[in-house]
Amino acid sequence: MELEELKTIWQKYDRKLDHLEKLNKRIILDTLSKKPQRKLNRMKYQSLFLIFMIPVILILGLHDCFRIENVDLKFIIGCVLTLTFVTILCYLNLKGFLELRGINLGTDSILESVRKVTEFKRLFIRKRKFNLMAFPMFFVGILFIAWKSFDFGSNILFLLLGVSAVSLALGYKQLKMYSGKIEELQKEILDLNEYAE
Repeated sequence: MELEELKTIWQKYDRKLDHLEKLNKRIILDTLSKKPQRKLNRMKYQSLFLIFMIPVILILGLHDCFRIENVDLKFIIGCVLTLTFVTILCYLNLKGFLELRGINLGTDSILESVRKVTEFKRLFIRKRKFNLMAFPMFFVGILFIAWKSFDFGSNILFLLLGVSAVSLALGYKQLKMYSGKIEELQKEILDLNEYAE
């Protein structure tokens, strides 16, 4: 009879131990998933912020150029080029925001979350390629919009070329850093796999 009682007690404690182990894994998973979730939220906020701020910054920066006397063929071409660039960029940012919003570390499996982050990374790479190829078009568009505001001397041409080169270099550096953040996020989510049930 003692052996049967010991087996029963042993099984009871074994179930409790299994339950505690699952509970510990769940608590660790919840704790460790907070950091990637904060990164996801920050990326979502940045995408949403860019959708609204790019047009606002352009309008505020160029509002002096929007006068009737400035409207000519260059101004119209500049507006079309700039509007095309901004529209595509805002669309890509909106699409990225929607993909990031679809990632839920709490309900998705780890592999599903990593797959969704990989899809976002592919979109981000397309956006980066678009930025690098279309930035000269955007810069020419801005230049055409503000054409009548410039006094074209040698100093202003060097300044414009310098601003263009620095903007392109800073944009490339920023995009490269953001790409690293995406890879870091993927790694952190994959590290959660050890604690997933």
